[in-house]
Amino acid sequence: MNTQPTPPICEPNTNYCRFGAQTLLKLLDNFPTLIQGVIENTDPEYIHKTRVTTRRLRVTLPLFDNCFRKKDHKIWTKEIKKTTTLLSQARDLDVQITFIEQYIKTRTNPEEKNHLNLLLKNHKTTRQTLQTPVNKGIEELKNNNTINNLTQNCEETLTKQQPTQPPDPTQVLQKAHWHISHKLDDFLSMTPYVYWENEKLKHHQMRIYAKKLRYTMECFAPLYPDKLNNEINTIKTFQDTLGEIHDSDVWLDFIPKFNQKIQNNPKTPEITKLKINQTLQNFQICVATNRKKHYDQFIKLWETNKKSHFFEKLRKKTSTQYIALIQEKLRQNLTEANLKIAVISDVHANLHALKKVLANAKTRGASIILNAGDSIGFGAYPNEVIELLCEKNVLSIKGNYDTEVLQGKNDTKGQKKISFKFAKKTLTPAVKWYLKSLPPEMHLKIGDKTLLITHGSPASINEHLHHDTPTKRLKTLATKAQADIIVVGHSHQQFQRQVQNVCFVNPGSVGRPDDGNPQTGYALLSFSPFKVELIRLDYNVEAATKALRKNELPESFAQMLLHGVSIDTITEKDQNKIVPTDTSNQKTLRTTRKFARNLWPDVNHYTQVTNLALTLFDNLSALHKLGKWERNCLQYAAILHDVGLSKGRNKHHKTSMETILNSTQLPFTSNDRRVIASITRYHRKNNPKQNHYNLATLEPPTIHKVCILASLLRLADSLDYTHSANIKLLGVKIVPKKVTIECESKTDFRLEEQSFNKKKDLFEKVFQRRIMVVWKD
Repeated sequence: MNTQPTPPICEPNTNYCRFGAQTLLKLLDNFPTLIQGVIENTDPEYIHKTRVTTRRLRVTLPLFDNCFRKKDHKIWTKEIKKTTTLLSQARDLDVQITFIEQYIKTRTNPEEKNHLNLLLKNHKTTRQTLQTPVNKGIEELKNNNTINNLTQNCEETLTKQQPTQPPDPTQVLQKAHWHISHKLDDFLSMTPYVYWENEKLKHHQMRIYAKKLRYTMECFAPLYPDKLNNEINTIKTFQDTLGEIHDSDVWLDFIPKFNQKIQNNPKTPEITKLKINQTLQNFQICVATNRKKHYDQFIKLWETNKKSHFFEKLRKKTSTQYIALIQEKLRQNLTEANLKIAVISDVHANLHALKKVLANAKTRGASIILNAGDSIGFGAYPNEVIELLCEKNVLSIKGNYDTEVLQGKNDTKGQKKISFKFAKKTLTPAVKWYLKSLPPEMHLKIGDKTLLITHGSPASINEHLHHDTPTKRLKTLATKAQADIIVVGHSHQQFQRQVQNVCFVNPGSVGRPDDGNPQTGYALLSFSPFKVELIRLDYNVEAATKALRKNELPESFAQMLLHGVSIDTITEKDQNKIVPTDTSNQKTLRTTRKFARNLWPDVNHYTQVTNLALTLFDNLSALHKLGKWERNCLQYAAILHDVGLSKGRNKHHKTSMETILNSTQLPFTSNDRRVIASITRYHRKNNPKQNHYNLATLEPPTIHKVCILASLLRLADSLDYTHSANIKLLGVKIVPKKVTIECESKTDFRLEEQSFNKKKDLFEKVFQRRIMVVWKD
């Protein structure tokens, strides 16, 4: 169930898309000539060059996926991949044929040469057979106009997206850094297998990662003064060395199979088999020796570059240039007459909220954005948040949570510990490297004012400052800071305080508000004249909570966002509700019924379904052995099962589930809410499945209970299919392998019976018994 949620799509950047179009057109420029060369098959180099071009296209296209229509991008990628696969098979055979021919030249024994010619003939025959599907695939690529469509699309991008102002290179350089960093992360993820000489599959994967890293660097090389020549050559050496190892592995896998085929041939004389066997063994020894040589070269290359910190320097090199441009841009912006600065803090991996704040700050004229830290933790998108902050040139500092995750030290327990582990596990090495590079605080000179941005307070990264912090404490901090404006975060609560001509500003939390208001927040500073605006905005909090659930994070994290309070507050409320009393249960029932009536006032139906469901529950107690809590959950789910109809009939069972999960009016604990919502989801359509995100954080015994209760709700709902409330349940008979429900109806019951037979599948699966309904006159 480890499904990574799909982040909100960022708008394509004009400068970046133009760069992408130019890059792709360079790759496509000679492609028609290469294709024709492959078809004519007069020179094997055409196969090689065409395959390399398709591979470069497959690496380059995803770098600019937001610049094209999703449907087009998918088709292009699929067609180019098919071509690469065909050409790879042909090219590999060409290389192997050349290798055999060169090896034969080193042999002096004519008989041995004859035996090796059997191997050569086998490869040439296979290669000749492959040429027909290669030609067919190439013709198909030509006929479906994939290359022409891609070329035309790139040309249109250059024509339509004419820049209205000078291009901003920081945007392209920033994306170049992240793409190169991610490809480097992939390559370095194979580090544990470097010294395992026989890990041939891992070494082959490392070779693929090296190739993708190299092609990505070559794509962005024109942006850098030295074209990344040294870095590209180093990674190419890794790629070539690992390629030699892989080629040897292919031979070492093939030779025994080929030899076995000869040995099994009854027409071949035994003496000939022995000689061929010896020849192939000699060939195999030669290949194994070659592999050992290249593996030793690979280890030496690895150790040399690790010792020289090549990989760290590569990452730093790709970031240095765009950081320098950002700093220069900042210096220019600080001299603007009507300067506006947006101040944010405590994003906590909430990408939906961050996107809303950045868009709003832009419309309000903010030219600089400052971030007071804690960009990660508790949210579903830690990596995407960091990359978006970089893309928008946000100047950030480290927060206490950022620091704790980087250091791997955190003393929290329970659900807070889950957040810490998730952030630590999810962060990519590239993002960790970026966070480590951030300062703990930042000083800026703006006109005649000095601004300090820190996370907790000028005295401590962990100090909470609130709107009611004693004036005496703020005076002490103002004296220590020696700044006119002090921006802090950490407490997740907006405020502005003026103490001794020093302005303290807390912009609140972008991603985890803690004042009972779920709106995202930030502050806008104006300097002509100086003014502070504390801004709150609605954002798609339901989408943010859905991302949390899909990422298997606790329901309390979602409730924290929905209510706009801390995780401690949610935990405390849940604990206070754990032991229900008859009085509290009646109060919860009244609230639940009122909520259902307001959304979908079919009271007769949900009352009938509730009564039927509870009657089934009571009569089947000997089978399910569940108690009062489970009965209450079934009752609430039955009352609420159709609230999703308020937003339309299509998939209303899922809408009902999400409505229950996201409602702040329903007085359920976080766990009870997840259980009730899950029961509701399965009152129709598909049965519970392991990959359903609503079940992700529930324990297996609880999931089993959900299945039992959902099976009863399905049956109850089926027995009021016509919403006429005419079915009366008379009793339930339980015998080995079968359950019989006795009902009576004053009207035609055929539709109810039909629905019952359709929905009984979950019950029969859970209880391992057939179930049927018997109608009494």
